[in-house]
Amino acid sequence: YDQTRADFDFDRQSSNLGATRRNSSGLIEKGRENLLLQSNNFGTTWTTSAASVTSGQADKDGGTEAWRLQDTAATSEHWIRQTPSQSGLVTLSVYAKANTLDFIWLRGVTSGSNVRAWFNLSTGTLGSTTSGVIDSAIEAVGTDGWYRCSMTLNHQSGFEYYIAISNADNATSYAGDGAGSVFIMNSQLEIGLAATDYIDSGATTGKAGILADMPRINYDANGENGSLLLEGLRSNVITQSEY
Repeated sequence: YDQTRADFDFDRQSSNLGATRRNSSGLIEKGRENLLLQSNNFGTTWTTSAASVTSGQADKDGGTEAWRLQDTAATSEHWIRQTPSQSGLVTLSVYAKANTLDFIWLRGVTSGSNVRAWFNLSTGTLGSTTSGVIDSAIEAVGTDGWYRCSMTLNHQSGFEYYIAISNADNATSYAGDGAGSVFIMNSQLEIGLAATDYIDSGATTGKAGILADMPRINYDANGENGSLLLEGLRSNVITQSEY
């Protein structure tokens, strides 16, 4: 449906993430949003600690869109961080590959909570998790040692989200030697219980799927002959109408 050719204006009273639509197969489609900014440009809005990021690395798709995340000093933690605005149940994910180090860990932290999950990029297995991790997952991507690592947690006000490197499971005290590194690309923070297909973001959040001003479609019993499902805006102006 080409909205630019319509002879009327169309509007849905819903936010992007609240917009849903039933497709021709009877499945519910919904809007998605990557809440991280510059999701694959780690040299911009990301804060670093005892770490450097270098672009132009070989990526999971045969290009050079990956980054090397490397420690730069002898200290206890080496990470990049971002503080996006979000709420509710969220999943943080990133694609990663071992280099001279085998472990990354994902973290959500505020003054009252420190939620962490470790991932072994050498064996493709899950490491330790702390209290507050609802779920964690590591999924092989292709055959070149890339994995998608994800952690689901309940967001709390003021949470900062980290991608960190280490030399062992459950280790935040890796001192660093100025050369330890892994490769990373395509980070994502989204509302929901699972990491969905990656959405690239820049100076604003990335959005995909069924968004607020996309029309709903009504199909026949065979899932065919789609037509616009238009519903008028109505209001009951009587207050406390059933009390």
